[in-house]
Amino acid sequence: MSILRSFLLGVITLIAILGIISISLPRQIHIQRDIIINASAEETYEQLSDLRNWPKWLPGNHTGTGRALSYAGPSVGSSLHWTSERRSIGQSVVTIVDAEPPKKLVTNLEFEKNDKAHSTFTLEETEEGTKLTWHLEKYMGDNPIHKFSGLLIDSTVGEEFEDGLANIKKEVESKYVLTDN
Repeated sequence: MSILRSFLLGVITLIAILGIISISLPRQIHIQRDIIINASAEETYEQLSDLRNWPKWLPGNHTGTGRALSYAGPSVGSSLHWTSERRSIGQSVVTIVDAEPPKKLVTNLEFEKNDKAHSTFTLEETEEGTKLTWHLEKYMGDNPIHKFSGLLIDSTVGEEFEDGLANIKKEVESKYVLTDN
């Protein structure tokens, strides 16, 4: 009986410690990646602002995730709907909510299970080309499990951002390349 009691006390203590630690974890996560594209900000922005271009570079689109796509709306307010075979993504929609051509594009992302995020693309002309930065903000809430999973999101989603940015670079540079002339 004392072994069972010790085990239960240990489990309760572990849960309490994890709960206390989760209090100090952030409720919101921020992911950011950037890349230099050898093209103007206008040409790069054109690739981002038309959601019909997104399947060419959208992370995971090249990995056979079985997306079914549909589009709706004008530039600001336009949306891209897709269904993925990946259960963690499922039915999703990205909507353009703000635009400052050719400097910034802001989107809202909604995934199954009422999971939401806010994404911003910023474009900055540099000597090397256009610096494209992709930011993601996601509210994790107070649930300790969600807050702990937020610690892992940067590594997993960050890789997808890097793939997406590399795909954007490839798409834009295949059409437009800055020259020294």
